[in-house]
Amino acid sequence: MNIPVDPVIVKILDVILSSATTHFKESLDIHVLSTRTTFLKVDTVSLSHKTAIIGVSGAVNALIAFSFNDALANHLVQVETANLSLSKTEQASYQFDVIAENVNIMIGHSTHILAKTGELIKLTSPIVLEDGGNLHRPKGAVYASISALTDKGSFDVEFITAVDLPSEKLTLITENT
Repeated sequence: MNIPVDPVIVKILDVILSSATTHFKESLDIHVLSTRTTFLKVDTVSLSHKTAIIGVSGAVNALIAFSFNDALANHLVQVETANLSLSKTEQASYQFDVIAENVNIMIGHSTHILAKTGELIKLTSPIVLEDGGNLHRPKGAVYASISALTDKGSFDVEFITAVDLPSEKLTLITENT
């Protein structure tokens, strides 16, 4: 069921998508071909592939999860390690670091705009998960999702914030779905 959403949440999503699109294009020569945004009330969000989760507090308290499909995750590693002599095993071990760093950059580039709301923006370090899982939230969560297709693969941005509950009630379940 679609729901009305606070304009602050819409602005945050716009800023994050703009930051991601700019970072991919200018730093990695990856072009976003299409996007779709959805707003829902949910109790569980299923994550896929390689996911980095960052907690944000300030104008809104939320978890932001960036999920990359395997094609895009592999491309990020190839680009970021192109000048290094690494075996395939070493490249695989860099994947978590590369994903975390790229998400840090995208969220980091968003904070100067988000800070214009007048509140200090705080971020947690990213937690990177492999092979999906579920984010569980008590009833009342606002869930917004951006799905993006690029010329190198796809990614989703899941934005989860409480309407009526404090953010410390969020729990993370990391078993496979």
